[in-house]
Amino acid sequence: TRRAEVRWDSRRTRLAAILAAIDAVGYRAEPYDSTRAELARRTERDRALWRLFVAGFGMMQVMMYLVPVYVTNGEMTPDVEQLMRIASLVLTLPVVLYSAAPFFVRAWRDLSARHLGMDVPVALGIGAAFAASVAATVTRSGQVYFDSVTMFVFFLLLARYFEMAARGRAAMNQERLAHRSPTVAERCI
Repeated sequence: TRRAEVRWDSRRTRLAAILAAIDAVGYRAEPYDSTRAELARRTERDRALWRLFVAGFGMMQVMMYLVPVYVTNGEMTPDVEQLMRIASLVLTLPVVLYSAAPFFVRAWRDLSARHLGMDVPVALGIGAAFAASVAATVTRSGQVYFDSVTMFVFFLLLARYFEMAARGRAAMNQERLAHRSPTVAERCI
């Protein structure tokens, strides 16, 4: 639900220290406001959909350029094959720089906090495959993995979108339940 109830002794600990500790692990704390929380959920959903769209579009386009390279089995002229690789590189750049950005940001946050979360190997895999593909394109030798990079990013973003949608539904259901429960009750003996 992305909510926490915090109680502290203000004589021993300042609120600023608690907020700094939360910020140090990569999160932002603020007083809960249901309107602001709903707006944040919508914004997050819209950003996730745009990232998913860019990754899906990039994946389809990269596959259109690399499938002929795979099908011709080395019979394509080197210049045409290089053109296909360069086009795939150009189409993969927005996927890596925009769609996969959350993986890199969270991996950096995890490493800064000396914690190895799931985003660290994901970011390493995306970065290594992309770097190897760029090197193969520049040197005109070796295999390129632009299609794998774009597909990996797309499917991970799709899974995270489904997870985010389920989390959002659970939070909304919890809000509804909280509003249905009475604030005051009278006990009769």
